Amino acid sequence: MIIIAWSGLGLLTFPILVIGIVIGSLMGPNWGPLIGGSAACLVLWFWGRNLNRYGRDHTMWAVPMHWWGASLLVFGWATALFAVLYPD
Repeated sequence: MIIIAWSGLGLLTFPILVIGIVIGSLMGPNWGPLIGGSAACLVLWFWGRNLNRYGRDHTMWAVPMHWWGASLLVFGWATALFAVLYPD
């Protein structure tokens, strides 16, 4: 059983990512999910930063929403880079 711990609107972190990846997958099977996921990560970054200005934290598993966006953006592009550089 997975325990989801969040504060504020941090619960929306993964649904935003999933929606971005699904919409990206509709664009094309190759680079679409990466582009859609990147757009979702940018939404998380900017939206999370703006929400935290009002004094309440918006976290998922004690990680602020905007850092989820930044770290998953870097992870996604690094994975794509390794897939291109080392295809087999």
